[in-house]
Amino acid sequence: MILKQWKVPWEIVERVEDIRKRLHQLDAKIIHIFREGNTVADSLANEVIETQDTKEYHIFQELPGNIRRLLNMDKAQVPNLRIRNKYINIQWQEQ
Repeated sequence: MILKQWKVPWEIVERVEDIRKRLHQLDAKIIHIFREGNTVADSLANEVIETQDTKEYHIFQELPGNIRRLLNMDKAQVPNLRIRNKYINIQWQEQ
């Protein structure tokens, strides 16, 4: 929507336009990233959703342990891979 590739629902047209203006002012770009490349933000969002509470962290030590671990992995440039297992459903037939 921000990149004008999808139609913007009328309910959020003003917000999207505001985001576009701010991006232009900042000379910023939006790029796509898979979930594996955004694990810290995904984990922080899940933390808020699970607790249904507003959270503020001011220093690294205040962060939950799993998020500190993910940040350290990002800092060390350890790749985060998505591995999918394909399960085969075999039904045995008696003969």
